[in-house]
Amino acid sequence: MMIRRSLHNKVAVSIGLFCAIMLLADASRVEAQAVQTGPIPVSLRPTKTLPVSDLLLANGKKTYLKECAPYHGLDGRGQGEAAYLLFPKPRDFVTAQYRLVSTWERVPTDVDLYTTISRGIPGSAMPSWAHLPEDTRWALVHYVKSFAENPIQPNTAESESGTGIIKVPPEPPYTAEAIARAQEYFRDACAACHGDKGKGDGVQEQVDEAGYPTRPRDLTVGVFKGIPEPQEVYRRIVAGLPGTPMPMSDWSYGSDAWDLTHFILSMSSPEQRERVEMKKFLMVAKRVAQIPDHADASIWRDAPSVNLHMMPLWWRNDRPEILTVQAVHDGKELALRLMWYDDTNDKTALRVQDFRDAAAVSFTLDADPPFFGMGEKGRFVNVWMWKAERQADMEAAFQDLDKVYPNIGIDSYPNLVRSALEQPTRHALTMESDPTFITGWGAGNIVSDPTRESAAEALHAQGFGTLKAHPIPDQTVTAKGAMTSARIA
Repeated sequence: MMIRRSLHNKVAVSIGLFCAIMLLADASRVEAQAVQTGPIPVSLRPTKTLPVSDLLLANGKKTYLKECAPYHGLDGRGQGEAAYLLFPKPRDFVTAQYRLVSTWERVPTDVDLYTTISRGIPGSAMPSWAHLPEDTRWALVHYVKSFAENPIQPNTAESESGTGIIKVPPEPPYTAEAIARAQEYFRDACAACHGDKGKGDGVQEQVDEAGYPTRPRDLTVGVFKGIPEPQEVYRRIVAGLPGTPMPMSDWSYGSDAWDLTHFILSMSSPEQRERVEMKKFLMVAKRVAQIPDHADASIWRDAPSVNLHMMPLWWRNDRPEILTVQAVHDGKELALRLMWYDDTNDKTALRVQDFRDAAAVSFTLDADPPFFGMGEKGRFVNVWMWKAERQADMEAAFQDLDKVYPNIGIDSYPNLVRSALEQPTRHALTMESDPTFITGWGAGNIVSDPTRESAAEALHAQGFGTLKAHPIPDQTVTAKGAMTSARIA
């Protein structure tokens, strides 16, 4: 799909998506700074520890209210205004049943929390916050801990049992005998939930600590909640995941847990695991003599690209995994191309059960961006959106209700631009009607206007529930999608 402002778009699927991209289109600035398209370097682990202080708590509260409260709630109970959109559900910081822990007591250390905030949680809508300064992430750690109804005070000394951080023993070789043992352990202790092949299709029905249905991880796709490094996986096998059906397996401490660690990691490839890591990119828009007019134009071959891992808000495995993004400009206009693989070509939205393909890109000119979801009160974000059904209306004929409901009866109203002999019948459809009586169209709502000549909309928002379209004269965004085989571009 290609978007253009007065812009070109390649399309995006109807799936929850956070595009962590910064665009630079000023050629002189780019050359001066020698900026290149690519991931922004970050560190998931801390270089220092910061004890709690009033200043840190104040800074943590400021960041939490901006970035976290819409999901986790002002009171930290996981019931923010957008929580209903997410699965798995946002963490309840009051009960403090944290999933990723490294201690025998099954409670998180400060480093556990810091690492989770930094990396995010693949397999959920929790994004990475590794781009935040280290002090800000420590501030979030201490502010989040302040919600807990019972103080989080783990023993941070390493030990081989009882209390403290689980001491990981030296890693043994993964021999043929170790493989045979691991297969036996997995069959006896893991397969009932994760399935014989590790695909998360075991027979047990499961719920989490709040009673929500949950499914075991499909270990073959490389999506790990925590960092998929051997030592981290080892500790999760031993400690389990509190608040989930994943139990503690302290019986495996020693070489048995190492055998299981190696066996579980062998079910996916390093490439799969790397692909789901959530990264923030800097993208430099390449300057071109002329903006392309199609997603398949040859000029895109020379434009830098980034591949973004796509995070469904309501997690599922059958999703487009990677979104490829490119950008070019001519000094006046900016064009974006978005590409992804999609099993379906959905281009109708006439029924409530229809979910057409769509793409939305959110922009801000603020050096300190507002909340990434929909902006925040007093701080707008601009949204450019392409809709597949709008393009289908333009390329063939307007998709009216009789397309899916051929026997529908439709009320007819006088058409003031036609003579008495040309008035619509009982079954008059939208294009035969006077816009005055098609309320959205008559009121100037671009979403309801069947005569618009662009499949894109320019919108703005300053928080959930505030999304509005720009007036028709300000609709300077154009977009066109193209589907070839199973790829939308």
